[in-house]
Amino acid sequence: MSLHNGYLTSRQFVVWNMLREGFSQSEIARRLNITRQAVNQMVNSIPEKITMALMDAAKLNRIEPRYIDNKRGILFGWSIDFQTETIIALSSEGLQIWYQHNLGNCAICQNMRECKKTLIKTAKILGIPLTWRERRLSPSKLSSLIFSKIKAEARYVNHNESLIKMQH
Repeated sequence: MSLHNGYLTSRQFVVWNMLREGFSQSEIARRLNITRQAVNQMVNSIPEKITMALMDAAKLNRIEPRYIDNKRGILFGWSIDFQTETIIALSSEGLQIWYQHNLGNCAICQNMRECKKTLIKTAKILGIPLTWRERRLSPSKLSSLIFSKIKAEARYVNHNESLIKMQH
């Protein structure tokens, strides 16, 4: 399932992508020909909007959130309906919802190339490094690998922890 980019304006989305690519606020201001104050205001409002978009997508799809990283735009959770781990990722493609499965029958799927291309692009956007060998895996195995890498990074929530990993 893919939804629109969430609650960010197109300008906020550009700023957020530049932040994820490592640009400083000053560099973003120079490149976009706007003031540093305007960039700072956007930077301060973006995390909450990303969190809201991810949480709304989770609620609409009956996904129990376990971990949110609003700097990278990911929510890791549990699908109540499908009884499986789920990742919601915000990217230039919109909100993508990925359900963990072990069907492993990619060879007969007509969308195999598109699926693999999207997985590799999503991994890159989320900062998940993939080796040359990993990129050659079938989409089913590649998605399992990406899930495991995100899961390794995610802090599961217990009663004493905050659900949201806030990063600015």
